[in-house]
Amino acid sequence: MIVYSLQQLVAIARQASPFYRHLYRDLGSTFQLQDLPIARFEDVMAAVHADFRSLFTRERLSGMFYTTSGTTGRPKETLFGREEWRTINRLLAMTHWRNGLLRDGDVVLNLSEPGSASFMAVHRVVDVFAGRCAEIPLGCDRDYDDIIAHYQAFNANVITGMNPIFLGLAHRLLTTQGPDPRITRLLGGGQNLMGFQAALLRDAFPNATLYPFLYGTTEVGQVAWSAAPTGQNAYCPFSELCTVEIVDLSSGDVIRRPSVQGALVVTSYARLQAPAIRMDTGDNALWWDPPDAPAARFALHGRRFVNRYPLAATELDSRQVSALIERLFPDLPLLMLWVEITGNNNNPQLTIVLSLHGRAAPPANVERQALAA
Repeated sequence: MIVYSLQQLVAIARQASPFYRHLYRDLGSTFQLQDLPIARFEDVMAAVHADFRSLFTRERLSGMFYTTSGTTGRPKETLFGREEWRTINRLLAMTHWRNGLLRDGDVVLNLSEPGSASFMAVHRVVDVFAGRCAEIPLGCDRDYDDIIAHYQAFNANVITGMNPIFLGLAHRLLTTQGPDPRITRLLGGGQNLMGFQAALLRDAFPNATLYPFLYGTTEVGQVAWSAAPTGQNAYCPFSELCTVEIVDLSSGDVIRRPSVQGALVVTSYARLQAPAIRMDTGDNALWWDPPDAPAARFALHGRRFVNRYPLAATELDSRQVSALIERLFPDLPLLMLWVEITGNNNNPQLTIVLSLHGRAAPPANVERQALAA
């Protein structure tokens, strides 16, 4: 396993990366981790959107470039060095072997976006896995009926991908042929489940448990693992790879007590070609255990940043949509809520489409409830 000391990372970053050179312009020659300024999420995003090479430390690059989907904002690009990529995925494969998320004899359906870092990570983890394990590297850009036919033909028992893909697959499976008891694990990620979405997955895959494949971010890479079902929201940092801090950004103080929410800040000791040193991930989190305890766990508590969309003289944002879901959820077995803004500034049109679990009919006043929320 190739990891670097903090002093090595900082020396290379401040010498070769335009972003870190500016960030560390007032930094002395001796320092501890918490002496370093935090690479704030907004500043990192501004830098990489202006020039995605801002965090790079080498002119001659080897590894894998990739872009994000941009579901939480504008898409961005980064790079995993070749040895960095091998290191983190070997560790993840060993972790999944130890915790039983992957097992000898598994047939794994890979439904991440083809060509994405997630797709390539699943492919690499299965490739270096210690047990006898097979992969169906299909991707999610196919018709659901085609996906179902492929994974059933090859007797898959594990499915990996983003949670929204699981939901679409589950809905189509129940619509066409009914539950599939052969699937034992769903290794997912991405958006959190809401409403009756977990119930839909249980209906479609009655013998399956939903686990997080990992917790990571574009700029940092792999951060944490979990052997607990997704609903428990419990993650343990990859201590071999990184240091996780939860920080009060208004004061700069590191939070050392459980149950106090702050910004999740990560330092990776594996990333050298695009360093991640005290990198603000943009996620909120809190410690479940004292952070200096062995195998201390943390829980994620959503993104700090809000997507906003113009609507006549005002705007609609993602928090308002979340509030609408919470308002409707007690009365409706909600699976999906789709909000669409059309028209123009003078005559905007707001369309709200609901999808419900089972055959339940919406109450007569659902439109008034939605408008009131």
